[in-house]
Amino acid sequence: MAQRMLLSGHKVSAKHILLLLFSATLAFPSQIVLPGQSATPGASILDQLTFSSQGSSVSGVQFDVEYDNSSLTLAATLAPPVSTSGKSLYAVDLAPNKKRFLIVGLNQSLIPDGTLINLVVNISPSAPGGTYALALSNVCGTDPAGNAAPVAGSDGTVAVNAGTVALLQPSGVLSAGSLLPGAVAPGELVTLFGSGIGPAVAQQPSGAVTSTVLGGTSVLFDGTAAPLLYAGSNQINAIVPYGVSGKTATQLTITAQGKTIAAVAQAVAATAPAIFTLNFTGAGRGAILNQDSSVNSPSNPAAKGTVISIFASGAGQTNPPGVDGQVTGTELPQPLLPVTVQIGGINAKVSYAGAAPGLVAGVTQVNALIPSGVNPGSAIPIVLTIGGVSSQAGVTIAIQ
Repeated sequence: MAQRMLLSGHKVSAKHILLLLFSATLAFPSQIVLPGQSATPGASILDQLTFSSQGSSVSGVQFDVEYDNSSLTLAATLAPPVSTSGKSLYAVDLAPNKKRFLIVGLNQSLIPDGTLINLVVNISPSAPGGTYALALSNVCGTDPAGNAAPVAGSDGTVAVNAGTVALLQPSGVLSAGSLLPGAVAPGELVTLFGSGIGPAVAQQPSGAVTSTVLGGTSVLFDGTAAPLLYAGSNQINAIVPYGVSGKTATQLTITAQGKTIAAVAQAVAATAPAIFTLNFTGAGRGAILNQDSSVNSPSNPAAKGTVISIFASGAGQTNPPGVDGQVTGTELPQPLLPVTVQIGGINAKVSYAGAAPGLVAGVTQVNALIPSGVNPGSAIPIVLTIGGVSSQAGVTIAIQ
């Protein structure tokens, strides 16, 4: 416009130019942000990378994370909303201290704003105190048409405190099935990530499936001791007591030798279903048995019209009421709330949903018939819904 005005002989003042500039719509690049965290040596923390589109259309992103591999290791899972949008996460080590992440899908859907990936940062027990950079580089994106889309990256840090103060945050209370934070449900198997929250030497129950005390460490929900499956300095695997049923919140505390060392308020939900996965990351091949009781896999797919067994947690209170730490025998408690299964987007008939025989209370087994209309494939999505709440995205089953 300014050029046309000059060519036509009109005088353009500085004021006019400024008005033109400031009336234009400014385009900001999308952003990937790594927040800052703090922990002690030996801790594991959950760092949630967030994505903000800033109004841009981005359907795929790639970025590298550089870190001090002498003190840190990284593992990541895709956030459920991103997985639900049809995207997949690919990660490769470009160097011992540099990991590349690629998030793309075979569609043109946009990456939603919010958490992009859940990054678990493991800190070496021998890590010196100090601030460690998690540096983003080679950040780029693509729009639905395959054209380059600008994406900016904001680096993160991990401040390592050489002290031994115990630390547990709400983001460190994860579903043992999905490895995602959120409200806990009665009987749910959970994993606690923190620093100095358990015994220096990892402990597991001896002579029983669970114990309420491991290495002098206990986990309590409103004063009720939770069954423990594992306790280490930076990780504890526990089962939420059924006594939280009907509550909207609970106070989670960790004690060592009877003394409280960590506490956090935690939301409670009626259900929080999550399917266990074979790689223990919360995504990928589900912990699923074929009709002949063999493990489902791409090399051992299930046939249409056969019944599979899905193993999950977070089904909530049962009938009869669940008993904390009890191993399931002949009595098979069933969830109070309705259970449904979708395989490849098609509803599957559920023939059984309840306690898993021979396993501890809180592990749920769901038997479902594979619909005849499901497309075959090595990674068909499977979703478990209990009480209107669905399991994490990204879990798959192989179907022939």
